[in-house]
Formats: sequence, structure tokens, C-alpha cells
Amino acid sequence: MEGSESATGRWLGIAAMVLLLLVFIGPILWFILLAIRPADTYFAMPPVLSFTPNWESIRYTFFDPGNNAPQLGNSLIVAIGAVALNLPFSFPAAYALSRYKIRGRKHIMLWYLGLLMAPPVAFLIPYSVLASMAGVKGTYFSMILISQTLTIPFSVWLMRSFIDEVPIEIEEAARIDGAGTTTILLKFILPMVMPGLIVTSMFAFVFSWNNAAFPLVLANRSTTTLPVGTLQYFGTAGVTWGFIASAAVAAMIPPMLIFLVLDRYVVRGLTFGSVKG
Repeated sequence: MEGSESATGRWLGIAAMVLLLLVFIGPILWFILLAIRPADTYFAMPPVLSFTPNWESIRYTFFDPGNNAPQLGNSLIVAIGAVALNLPFSFPAAYALSRYKIRGRKHIMLWYLGLLMAPPVAFLIPYSVLASMAGVKGTYFSMILISQTLTIPFSVWLMRSFIDEVPIEIEEAARIDGAGTTTILLKFILPMVMPGLIVTSMFAFVFSWNNAAFPLVLANRSTTTLPVGTLQYFGTAGVTWGFIASAAVAAMIPPMLIFLVLDRYVVRGLTFGSVKG
């Protein structure tokens, strides 16, 4: 009797996990199929599960004429550039906020939190005007620079929690041996929080990659990123679901690959530190 109840509980657990998997994976699979299914089966009820793949949407978006192919490259340039610009500023800032008794430190962290919670659309008009006045509107640099509005506050919050976990005694011992702050930062703190640094870089990349608001007003035709290019298929003459699905699936691939390749750092990073106020 006890064995029967145990087997029933195990099967109920498996059924619950399958249901959860369908809830999270189902929409992604449906969208992938939307990119290759014939147009007359997009929203057929009941859903058509057996069909001959139609590659026209993928061909149109990425090969002929392939308008989204350069946008994919633009997104990579902006996201990688945002990470490269983010780390040299956020890491020292997180270290300072973690180790030094700075007046107003709590208010600085709350200000960072406020920047994270503010909708990006609130910054669009001022940043668009500033970029025009500075003569950088339509360049990669403008998008990389403005994306720091979101990535630096998040990175500082995350990195500070990792640095907090490093015992202060290690730094005190290094200072006794004559090490300066720069040496301590680069030779002791940085290697110890490397998993956290990689996790922070991954999230900064995803933040910049997915952001469509800033490129919407800062990019020009040659520097438009893929999320903006996907939105452009919502035309006034109708919605081209196949093109949208094809571009959106391509936009999902780089972040998914990054998290799959570096998943061990995500686990190590998230178990090494935790976000604190």
C-alpha cells in the first residue's frame, strides 16, 4: 500500500513537471514552428501539427533580401560594446560601495535601484536630443553609451553582493604585505569574484541585446538592431507573423547559447553571492 502511494506521488510529480515544462517551453516551440509553418496554418483551430516546412520567412528575413542579417550583427556590436564599457566602471564602483564607508551610500544604491525601475521610455526624448546635439545619433557609440543607464546600476548591485562575500581579512593581509588598492583589486578581488563577473557580464549582454527602446530613437537605417527590425514587421497594412517569428527566433539564439555554454558560471555565481540591499 505504501509502495503504491509512493509510485502515485512520483507520477503526479512527473506530470506536474511536464505541465510546467509545457507552460515555459510551449510558447517558444510554438513560435519556432510559426517561423516555418505555411501562412494558412498560423492560427488554425485545432492547431495543425503536421505540415510541410516553409522556409520562405527565414529566406526573406536573413538571406534574400535579408534585411535582418545586418541587424543581427548590429545587435551583437551594441551588446558586446555595452558589456565592454560596463565592466570597467561597474566593478570599481561596486568595490567602493562594498568596502568604503561612503556618505550617502544607501541613497546611491537606492538611486541605482530607481534607474532600474524607471521605464526606458522615460529617457528616450532627453537622450535623443542629447545624442543629436553631440552629433552621435545613429552611431553604435550612442546606443552603447545610453544602454549604461540600465546595465551599470544592475551590474553594481550584483557585483557589490559578490564582493561583500569576499573576507575583508584577505585584503588586510595583503595591505600588511605592502599591496596597494589597485593590486588588491586586480590580483585578489577580481579572481575571487570572477564567476560573479561573468554572470554580471551575461546579464548586461542580455539587457543590451533585448533593449529595443533606445535603438528605436538612437539608431539609423544602417545601425538598427534586431529587436527594432522585428517590430518593423508590425506594419499598418497587416502583421507578417512569419517574418516576426523568424527574426524573433534568431534574436533568442545568442542569449540562449551564452547561458548554455556558461551555465556552470551561472550556478557558481548565484551560489557565491546574493543580491543584498
